[in-house]
Amino acid sequence: MIVTEHELSRDPRARRAARTARDLGIDVIELSPPAAGASQARAHAGSIGRRRPIVRELRGIWRLGRLIAVSTKLTRAARDVPTVDAVHANDFDTLPAAWRVAQRHGARLIYDAHEIYTAQEPDPPRLHRLVTGALEGWFARRADAVVTVNDPIAKELKRRLHLDREPLVVLNCPAAQDVPTAVPSDGPLRAVYQGAMGPGRYIEDLLTAAPGAGNTELTLRIAGVDLEALRADVRARGLDNRVRVVTPVAPDVLVESLAGFEVGLIINRPVTLNDRLVLPNKLFEYLMAGLAVVVPRLPALEPVVEGVGLTFAPGDPAHLAAVLSRLAEDRASLQQMREEARRRALTRYNAQEQAAVLTTAWQG
Repeated sequence: MIVTEHELSRDPRARRAARTARDLGIDVIELSPPAAGASQARAHAGSIGRRRPIVRELRGIWRLGRLIAVSTKLTRAARDVPTVDAVHANDFDTLPAAWRVAQRHGARLIYDAHEIYTAQEPDPPRLHRLVTGALEGWFARRADAVVTVNDPIAKELKRRLHLDREPLVVLNCPAAQDVPTAVPSDGPLRAVYQGAMGPGRYIEDLLTAAPGAGNTELTLRIAGVDLEALRADVRARGLDNRVRVVTPVAPDVLVESLAGFEVGLIINRPVTLNDRLVLPNKLFEYLMAGLAVVVPRLPALEPVVEGVGLTFAPGDPAHLAAVLSRLAEDRASLQQMREEARRRALTRYNAQEQAAVLTTAWQG
């Protein structure tokens, strides 16, 4: 059973886990609340910024109420499902219900922590952080396996949740696939930022960097943002000839949609612990599409991008612009990075290579 707090198609990591299980011949039951609008509220929580303490704490109480509601809906929805051998909970919002279902079926419980739950925003509600931190630790210590997204977060979760051992690491890699790659040219460097809004993702950094990025054409494909307002901002800055704002694509064609680009961007500032330790889906999607990458100089990102891209100082648009300008001028190095990115994606950074770890979690 794969448990998500919203429809499975909206959760790339859970969707990959389900596909991996089916490829291994494992029957999969998908479980999500009948009405699943909860995650969107959480996704925007981090972008609220600092507010008065009373507003912050009331928001935390509302989130605790939502946790109870989601847990109740999931538990009820699981009443009539067949017997299962393993229950895979995606993120803490599904963990209490998944624990209850696993208890009912005598099944293994796997907790898949997509991030550090209590470090999602710069100024979190104190009561919410205290209560959910305690609950997460209690349930996680009773899981048969804890899984997460990278080594730095695994170490942090072991410490925070008082686990006996570090969680297993399953990287957020797409399936290995054939994709058309951009042909090298002497035209503008074709760079793309593909992602969603979040507390540490400052679109302002991209727009500020664009004028100084040399011979670079930047495409923004961002979910959860007012596209018309963003286009108006681009026009107001006189960036029409440098920056394109396009409509986001469906979650199941993210890699294919990168055809024609040469460089993929990540822009997280370390405003939360999650942003400082980030190793996002988009990084591995860029690599699978054969893109070089330009990323902030952060602990989890630096080791992965060595040889396939360049880094810049987080939150420094001038440095980001200089790095893009450098790649636009050095097409030979750019092509080497792109070829190495594609090679690593096919040999290491793909969902098939992560399947062994998931099998260990599911079957022991």
